[in-house]
Amino acid sequence: MARYDYSAVDDYGRKARGTMSSPDEKSLRDQLAAMGMHLVSNRQVAESSGRALFKKKIKRADLIDFTYHLKTLLGAGVSLVSGLSDVAEQSTNPEFREVLRDIRRNVQSGTTLSGAFALHPDVFPEVFVSIMRAGEVTGNMDGALSDLNRFLTWQEELGKTIRQATYYPMTVVGMVSGLIILLFTFVFPRFLSIFKGAAIDLPLPTRVVIAISEFFRDYGLYALAAIVLGVVALRMYGRTEAGRLRVDGWKLKIPLVGEVIRAIEMSQFSHFTASLFRAGVEMTQTLAVVEKVMGNRVLAAVVRQAREELIAGGGLSVALRKSGEFPPMVLRMVSAGESSGNLDDTLDNVSAYYDREVPAIVKKTFAILEPAMTILLALVVLGAALSFFLALYKMVGSMGAGK
Repeated sequence: MARYDYSAVDDYGRKARGTMSSPDEKSLRDQLAAMGMHLVSNRQVAESSGRALFKKKIKRADLIDFTYHLKTLLGAGVSLVSGLSDVAEQSTNPEFREVLRDIRRNVQSGTTLSGAFALHPDVFPEVFVSIMRAGEVTGNMDGALSDLNRFLTWQEELGKTIRQATYYPMTVVGMVSGLIILLFTFVFPRFLSIFKGAAIDLPLPTRVVIAISEFFRDYGLYALAAIVLGVVALRMYGRTEAGRLRVDGWKLKIPLVGEVIRAIEMSQFSHFTASLFRAGVEMTQTLAVVEKVMGNRVLAAVVRQAREELIAGGGLSVALRKSGEFPPMVLRMVSAGESSGNLDDTLDNVSAYYDREVPAIVKKTFAILEPAMTILLALVVLGAALSFFLALYKMVGSMGAGK
């Protein structure tokens, strides 16, 4: 993916300059055209390997700080250009600082803030741009920034909750799995070779452990290679449209994990649908944007089908119900919102519900998985140890009988 410095104008002759990643010049022209801009000139930026290696990634925390500070400055009566200048200079991320400076230059040249965001699709996703554009049209940029800040903050806190919930059980599983591999590969074979040489009929558990140990010894590397290749193949398949759809369908069916994924997707759906619809974006256009936000392709397809039914004259709740993928509570709330004419308020309530519920579901899920995984791994170790002592007991017994 190459990077280009470009100069462009919109239909009103307003100029915009910036840097954008694109496969080639034609794709760059198409990307700008989709934003209502016409490419005037461009120059490919040669980025040194050292700079690319040490380039600081723009994180969600940067966007949280940006939306909060810009909202605060605009609310205090600071002009947009001055606010962008202040926020840019306060940023501790040099890459993000350059992006904000470029946005400020484009806004100074007459580009709207949402249009300036759209020129940096790697940083500002389409839903970000759409919510800001709606805020500009309605004159409620403070509200748009507040909505974005609230959801970005929730996403960041959810990420921390998931990392904290998974750190300990994953550490335990990793350590115990390593112990099991060590036992079966190096420790047990030394003792089990003695049992195999003894003239006794070994117990079934011992024979099973011997077979597993020999498999690790003879085919362990091949098994590891097969697992790695399988994971790589699955990831490659998951990058195709059909593969992503199927893999995402499997994810929703995984016990406990599927519940977490569905809850997160419902929160995103309700939050962004409410924000865009409240800002005055027509519902079919809202769903077109929300479809791209949904991380799960199965649920994104449901949103796309609902949009098509709305265009054909159907209702949103009826269209969503047909898929069987949306929870009954969400469907009831959407139906009530349509009937009362307060769909944005009811979706806000759904969003608030999932904002509270998702962290609780994550904690509950890992509170169940952690002891379950620990018990399973402990049973494996105890079973192997039991097979060892059974064989030892039988061997000692046969020696006593021989006397």
